[in-house]
Amino acid sequence: MEIGAREHDEDSTHKLYEASLRGSVRSLNTLMQNDPLILRKTSLTSLRETPLHISALLGHLDFTKALLNHKPELAKELDSLKHSPLHLASAEGHVQIVKELLLANKDACLVADQDGRIPLHLAAMRGRVEVVQELISANFDSVLVKFHGDTVLHLCVRYNHLEALKIMLRSLLHDEGFLNSKNHQGYSILELSATLKQFQTTSYLLSIPQIRVDVNSLIENGFTMLQKDLQEAIAVPSTKSETKTLPLSPNVTLHHRNEPQAQASLRQLLKFDSDRYEKTRGNLMVVATLIATMSFQVAVNPPGGFWQTDTKADQGCPFPDIKADQGYCKAGTAVQAYKQKLDPNNTTNDYRIFTACSTVSFSASMGIMLLLISGVPLKNKVSVGILILGMFISVLFAAATYMMSIGFVKAPHDKRFFDSLGGNYYVLFWAGLLCVIVGIHVLRICCWLLKKLGRLLYLIVKWLFKVRTPDNQPSRVVV
Repeated sequence: MEIGAREHDEDSTHKLYEASLRGSVRSLNTLMQNDPLILRKTSLTSLRETPLHISALLGHLDFTKALLNHKPELAKELDSLKHSPLHLASAEGHVQIVKELLLANKDACLVADQDGRIPLHLAAMRGRVEVVQELISANFDSVLVKFHGDTVLHLCVRYNHLEALKIMLRSLLHDEGFLNSKNHQGYSILELSATLKQFQTTSYLLSIPQIRVDVNSLIENGFTMLQKDLQEAIAVPSTKSETKTLPLSPNVTLHHRNEPQAQASLRQLLKFDSDRYEKTRGNLMVVATLIATMSFQVAVNPPGGFWQTDTKADQGCPFPDIKADQGYCKAGTAVQAYKQKLDPNNTTNDYRIFTACSTVSFSASMGIMLLLISGVPLKNKVSVGILILGMFISVLFAAATYMMSIGFVKAPHDKRFFDSLGGNYYVLFWAGLLCVIVGIHVLRICCWLLKKLGRLLYLIVKWLFKVRTPDNQPSRVVV
């Protein structure tokens, strides 16, 4: 008789767990009618999880509600790894089930599993934003619980969940000490994001006035920007007497009050990683070297060659009446230097223009190379922009030199093609490209000016609103 009753209980328990896997409320109700104590008998089994653990893990909301209605104490049960049902639902992001479990037992928010993690830790590590909101609302003290030296904020940064981090920061802005607390490695959340090269998270954290900026730590952890740039970025004058001193080196100290303006400036600098600058410098060096070599070759080997000997008029020199050359073309000089256009009204010497274009291209390229190898700091937008502008000039004049070289060496029967069709297309191509590039930069400048103008108007409206608002009433600015 006892054996039959035991087999019946085992069969009922098996059916109960199958119902929890399927989320079948009808099967649960049938089992409860046949045996009202079936849920209490689950404590006598050797199974690791309760039916509520399975239901919470799989996201069966109706089944979870039914279990909690019949036995709310199931919300306190732990499995063999000390996971409560709230742990499992939080990790999986089942928001509605989390709400039901919190109604049954809010204290589960502070229950740690075998590894020391509370449900909020698991939600932060998985980036469950809505679950994070529910857990913080249910028990705010859970935010203060650490996991192996990491706060919940550190976990959001470590697992790169920015949205979950934002939710928690909004609830903790009043606690500046906790926001800037450090983990067992000695990193604040800002320093940890810098170490992990999470530029988006770092930029967001820099926009929060309560986050303290340790410039030395940012430099040591990957943001190897120029000391001068950092000074310009964070040395913002303060109207208040309270300041903080940030030493950059034994000889340099900065006074900084953690102003939002300083952090915004620093954030803009952080967007330009040092690797990007190094790649740009390398590319510019290669292109500048190539163009300088081309321009030098044009100078020492001009189109048409040199006069091999002193040549007089009867020997082919086109200008026997040039007094400076004593009536002959001097050996070693360029052949094209003695030729002018056939139009007597146009005294422009094509070879002079050709030489000028080649000289400008060569000088611009050599200047860029000299700047790149001189050790002059070139790690900000202004210096890189100057280099790119110099390279653009070098390329443009190199293109003009090429076109004139073609004109010098073309065959007589190709005159019409090069002077009309080919030349016009070539000039139109470069003129169009120049217009496109200039237009893009003009558009960028206009966008930048519009942003600055919008910001200025916002500040003016904000100031006017504050002036008109009585001191005893809080002011709000809606943007």
